[in-house]
Amino acid sequence: MPENIQQEIAKLEQQLAEKRASLEKQAAEAGQEAPHEKEVLRQVVGEQIQRHVPSYQPAPQKQQDDQSSYNDPQLVDKVQELVNLAFNQSINDAVKKVVQSGNPALIDAFHDVLVDKLYDTLLERKKLEEVK
Repeated sequence: MPENIQQEIAKLEQQLAEKRASLEKQAAEAGQEAPHEKEVLRQVVGEQIQRHVPSYQPAPQKQQDDQSSYNDPQLVDKVQELVNLAFNQSINDAVKKVVQSGNPALIDAFHDVLVDKLYDTLLERKKLEEVK
C-alpha cells in the first residue's frame, strides 16, 4: 500500500479508538451495550463522507445475506474503481469522487464496501477483533 494510505489508515485507527471510547462511555451511561467495532468504523467512515455531503445519511447496515448494493450491476464496477482509488491514492480522494457523482445509491454502496475493506485491513493489522 502507498505510504499516504498507510498514514490515512493510521489516522483512521486513531479516530476509531476515539469514537469507540466515546460510544462506550455513552452506552455505559445509558446502561446499553456498546456497538461492535465494525459499526463504529461504519460511523467513522460515514462522518468522513458527511464532511463533503452534510445531508448524507448512511442507509441502515445491511444484513449478511442482503448485500444488494454490492451486487447492483450498474454500481459494481464504479464501486470497485472508487475502492481502488481509496487504497491506491487516498480515501479522501475516493470520497470526493463519489460525492461528485451525486448518486446516493453509489455513495451508499461505496460506503458499505469501503467499510468492509477497511475492516478487513484493520483485522489483518490486529487493530480490531473479528465479529463472531
